[in-house]
Amino acid sequence: MPGFDVDFDATPPPPFQPERDRVLFNGQPLGFLQGVNNAWVLNSFEIPIGRLRFPARGANGVAPTPVNNDIVIEIDTANTDEVWCTAVDWAALSMKALSPLVLIHGNGSNGGFYERQGFNATLRARRVAFDNSINMPTDFIAPHGALLDRLIPAIVKSFGVDSVHLVAHSKGGLDSRDYLARYQPARDADFKVLSLSTLSTPHNGSVLADLLIAYETAAASSSFVSFSGFPGMTAAMARTLTPDNGTRNLTTGFVAAFNGSNVGALPAANVFNTIAADADTNGNAIDSTPDEYLELRTESTALTRVHNLSTAGSRGIVDATYQILRNSAAVSITYTTRSLGPISVTTSTVSSVPVTTPLGNDTLVTLSSARGVGSVAGRVSNSFSFTGAAGRNHSNVANGGVASTVLPWIFDVERRNGDLRF
Repeated sequence: MPGFDVDFDATPPPPFQPERDRVLFNGQPLGFLQGVNNAWVLNSFEIPIGRLRFPARGANGVAPTPVNNDIVIEIDTANTDEVWCTAVDWAALSMKALSPLVLIHGNGSNGGFYERQGFNATLRARRVAFDNSINMPTDFIAPHGALLDRLIPAIVKSFGVDSVHLVAHSKGGLDSRDYLARYQPARDADFKVLSLSTLSTPHNGSVLADLLIAYETAAASSSFVSFSGFPGMTAAMARTLTPDNGTRNLTTGFVAAFNGSNVGALPAANVFNTIAADADTNGNAIDSTPDEYLELRTESTALTRVHNLSTAGSRGIVDATYQILRNSAAVSITYTTRSLGPISVTTSTVSSVPVTTPLGNDTLVTLSSARGVGSVAGRVSNSFSFTGAAGRNHSNVANGGVASTVLPWIFDVERRNGDLRF
């Protein structure tokens, strides 16, 4: 703030003292105005952030109610009788502040996922503002993109900010990409999305989704379905799991078509980051000792029930999904029709198209798909894969350690494009 005619270095006759105008911020002293006779001098004070008053976050869709930070100037505190006077033309308060993070969950999950896996705990420890209130019903990508266009602006308004970062797990990353390409450009006048960080998002789809849809297709058009080239528990798994609308949008074919229209439409200003993971931490298979799928059970009541009945059974199921992704590049269906007298019987075979090199994966998404190799990878600024002893499964790929990996990327974006840059 500029002060006029502050005679800080004056030499008045005794018993008078030079001008000392004390500045208080919210009742606590900051120091004294500096200046010279008959001139404006700009004064600046650095204030510990803990002394500032901040408004409470507004209800969803409601802006915060502003609060006052009070500046008091006590004139001529060094003299018993006022000898000096001054004028202050204006005052401005500025600060560096990280834009909030909006957390978006994956297929069949909810916003509490980030709390359960420990991601939020790291954000709190680092004093990072965040929101994980978004809860979306299981659905296709397109309606989720439209739903995010209704939910995200309300969250932004409740923070009273003009920029945010998105962090998305699994299919939530595809939903977020759909939102960014189709809706965010119309929102840029109100707020910016500075970055999207995806955690094990199947940017190239998942062969597991291919398998479930292939089995459904084969079962609908044949009397018998067999499996070839897959682990032993594949048949039981495929017959037990019913594809939902989200799964139907996670096949490699669907996501390839989605990428064809989406990648080129993503806003150029957005920064993209990816996290990938391999669940096998010791290079042999998915184990129960060490427990490489504990966090998967916290997100699946069905898997927990199986585990409570048989540890070997639950381990076998999870390892089957791991091995399918590790060894299958694609899924094919062949049909054979035989005549048994007047009756024609069709048998279908769902086969694994083998890979040339084993694919590390987190039991639902391969490393290459999570990185977006051949699709969105060209737009990615930062990428990290949790492998070996530091491996993660599809659930704990959103734990506190992952949050600590993503945050420096977000800080860097803020320093370059956000409110940490000045």
